[in-house]
Amino acid sequence: MTNFSQDLRYAFRMLAKNPGIAAIIVVTLGLGIGVNAVIFSLVNGFLLRPLPVPSPEQITVLAIQQKGSPVGSSGFSYPEFDDFRKQAETFSDVFALALSSIELTANDKTDSCFVNYVSGNFFPALRIRPASGRFILPDEAESPGERAVVVLGYSYWQKRFGSDPGIVGKQVLINARPATVIGVAEKSFRGMFSVFDTDAFLPIGAMALEEPPNLLFHSRDFRRLLVFGRLKPGLSVPQAQGSLDVIVARLALQYPATDGDFTVRAIPEKLSRPIPYANNSFVVISGLFLVLAGFILLLACTNVENILFSLGAARHREMGIRAALGASRARLLRQTLTETILLALLGGIAGIVFGVWAGSYSAAIRPQNLPLHLDASFDWRVFCYALGASLAGGILAGIWPALRAASVNVISVAHGGGQGFFTGAANLRLRNLLIVAQVGGSLTLLIVAALFVRSLQKVQTFDLGFDPTHLLNVVLDPHTSGYSQDRTAHFYRDLEAQVRALPGVQSASLASDVPLGGFQSWSQVFIQNRALPRGQQPPSLRFNSVDAPYFRTMGIPLLRGRTFTDFDDETSPLVAIVNQTMAKTYWPAGDAIGKRFSMTSAGGPFLEVVGVARDGKYQTIAEDPQSYFYVPLAQNFTSKRTLQIRSLAQPASLVAPVKDLVGSLAPDLPILEIETMQEWLNGAFGFFTFRLAAALAGAMGVVGLILAVVGVYGMISFAVTLRTHEIGVRLALGAQPRDILRLVWGQAMRLVIAGVATGVVAALALTRAMSHLIVGVSTSDPVAYSGVAILICGVAFIACWIPARRAMRVDPMVALRYE
Repeated sequence: MTNFSQDLRYAFRMLAKNPGIAAIIVVTLGLGIGVNAVIFSLVNGFLLRPLPVPSPEQITVLAIQQKGSPVGSSGFSYPEFDDFRKQAETFSDVFALALSSIELTANDKTDSCFVNYVSGNFFPALRIRPASGRFILPDEAESPGERAVVVLGYSYWQKRFGSDPGIVGKQVLINARPATVIGVAEKSFRGMFSVFDTDAFLPIGAMALEEPPNLLFHSRDFRRLLVFGRLKPGLSVPQAQGSLDVIVARLALQYPATDGDFTVRAIPEKLSRPIPYANNSFVVISGLFLVLAGFILLLACTNVENILFSLGAARHREMGIRAALGASRARLLRQTLTETILLALLGGIAGIVFGVWAGSYSAAIRPQNLPLHLDASFDWRVFCYALGASLAGGILAGIWPALRAASVNVISVAHGGGQGFFTGAANLRLRNLLIVAQVGGSLTLLIVAALFVRSLQKVQTFDLGFDPTHLLNVVLDPHTSGYSQDRTAHFYRDLEAQVRALPGVQSASLASDVPLGGFQSWSQVFIQNRALPRGQQPPSLRFNSVDAPYFRTMGIPLLRGRTFTDFDDETSPLVAIVNQTMAKTYWPAGDAIGKRFSMTSAGGPFLEVVGVARDGKYQTIAEDPQSYFYVPLAQNFTSKRTLQIRSLAQPASLVAPVKDLVGSLAPDLPILEIETMQEWLNGAFGFFTFRLAAALAGAMGVVGLILAVVGVYGMISFAVTLRTHEIGVRLALGAQPRDILRLVWGQAMRLVIAGVATGVVAALALTRAMSHLIVGVSTSDPVAYSGVAILICGVAFIACWIPARRAMRVDPMVALRYE
């Protein structure tokens, strides 16, 4: 400890002696550590931080999956959930929720809220306490018609009601129905999903406002519930899985038509993130960005290593004298590493400051139409990660210079030498290797960034199946103001007619769903005269309820048949328009026109296909072609609709006139959302994730490029300094300045080219694991690779040219007196 204390004091004295160099090292390492801390804090918030409930390791997801299907089903039906709750003996609680959105009206203002409908044992199973009021009781949760109650999410309570405790006990309107606010969830609990901020919790019985109670509580094939379980103390997931398998087999015998081909798997809650039943792509993305952040730390370490080599050359005589006075090699090594690790720890502090600053902006990253919550706050995991990165960075950056310094030749120093120690073949190879590593690492980072940027560019030019330009979306729901079905239909007719009369409006139409706007309507489909194999469930397809002008307004081409007309109303035969994929999938042998299918049962009623529309993007930008169909709004009534307006001018110019129209027709009706289609496409299901990935990768690529350029410049400058005597001799023997320029610059560029080749190989290996993350472009895209290689070579050309120009101006007389 005495030696360590002495080493530490000496290290602080050396930092005070060279404050400029120390600051450069601290900032360089701080940048590398800070980037790692920010990326890890995001991954920590998504995947590692435990659910804020007692004994979170006991919480599991019960994933229902159709046999032979690579993806999970839509969830459990209520009867299935109730069966598992009663029969799963290895769980102390089995509880459920359903995702939805509602309109909450309070103080004459209506918000569209992201909510969870929860089972009666939801809060008792989680064992959490309310921040104010109480939670939903078991006897008021699972029966339709019970007194409506609501528990507010803490963040929504703060934002909407200013943290007013007096809201508890007050009445609000939920979808135009009165409900009583009974409590507020605790601050740390945002719901069961690590990426979403739940605005409110309602009892499952309140879903009867959206769905027929008989369908919700008694149909075994109406699956909307996500189910969780809390393991009994001392039991493991494999033990619980055995009991689930027994229940699955029992239900398959009891209900072969609905439960005959399903399995249920218990998954630890952490492994189901960011949302239950998601695939592992998020884990791959997280690992990728951690690897990219690691590249930045390695680049920072090589820069510091370069600086330490320069300091080593300056301190070579000092080390020789210390060795001559009796210091052992281990003592010199420990002293040098102590200095480096101290610098790295200071860099870690700077990195944490940078990370906290950068992480504070993460809460502001919110896409349209989705309550995304990016939690980049620092906890003990992030601090431990930053500490580990600091120590690793200090050791990586300092170990080789420390070994070189500790291997000082006392006799050489005594005779006045020292530079030869740093110009030896081993050190020359190391410096060359560092240059190659810096260029290669930077090129790898930039190629990944370029691929994400190219992917963003490609998806922005995708054929969406509709024309998103000059479109305005206006979301309304007269049901929230207590409108009856007849009054709602009358309001929409008047509004649509008056909007079409506005100057500059080309067309207007109504639809229940907006493409790429979030959760879409779906229904099971039964093809007429086509029996399902025993135990197989009918397919579930997404659909949209639209009016007659919809296809013209959206610019969706009709390939065959006809579009809807005003005569396709509730008194006419049921009709539908299918897309190309649905027509090819279910009627591959002939024309789909005239074919029939049902949305309710194999016995009908049936919808007749009257048209085939072109394929499009419905749920996400990157989705593969999928079956989809449209039905007339008049035959499939929904209160919440989106009025879509195509204009000649910029659609934003219609915002004020449309608001005035809605206000004149229905003064008490709030506009839930009003924005252009281009703004809508920037939502979570549109371009948001691509923009976020491109921005993060691009920022890391730029940081890596800066570190590499500075490192290459510093390394070449250091090499020129060490070769001053040699350059002087060459000039004295008749070499021309341009020969020196060609020599120094040529050797440096050869290393740069070697780094480019190394980086290309590394990028090919790394991006191979990204094939399902990059959309619309190959992971070996020649444009990205060639563009980045040219950029690196161009920037490196300048970084090498400056010290090479300085070398050609060496005065031979001064150089020959260098030693």
